[in-house]
Amino acid sequence: MQVILILGSNSGDKRQLITEAIRRLAVTGQEVMASSFYETAPWGFESQENFLNRVVVFETRLSPEDFLHHCLDIEKQLGRIRHPEGPRYSSRPIDIDMLFYGSLILDTPVLTLPHPRIQERNFVLVPLAEILPDWMHPIYHKTVSELLACCPDKQSVKRL
Repeated sequence: MQVILILGSNSGDKRQLITEAIRRLAVTGQEVMASSFYETAPWGFESQENFLNRVVVFETRLSPEDFLHHCLDIEKQLGRIRHPEGPRYSSRPIDIDMLFYGSLILDTPVLTLPHPRIQERNFVLVPLAEILPDWMHPIYHKTVSELLACCPDKQSVKRL
């Protein structure tokens, strides 16, 4: 199954952290394609440091939940600390979000697929449109390009 992820970092050696996370994700499946790196302003909070983001597609045999657990383990290994009582959005060395798992629609206490805020975020849609402009969102029935064209987020997303 194809799993589409976005990786982001806004602290430490951002490019190296994202590259290392992708390398570690290779045990979950085969990398199929990846976007360019993009520099973006923080979304949902204030920070002096911009984010570096990249969308990556893997082919995997893991279940969505098992793939998620690998992502969370890699985040922890690379220094991400999640504070259950802390703010929802904050600076972090690595963030790995599952955007799609094929065209699966899933809503559990642990995982929601597709990611529920894809259509609100330029920093997701721009790199996603670079590699999968015709990918169809299984809930909105619009392509990534169509979602990007009507995205309310106007923050700058700079291709590096």
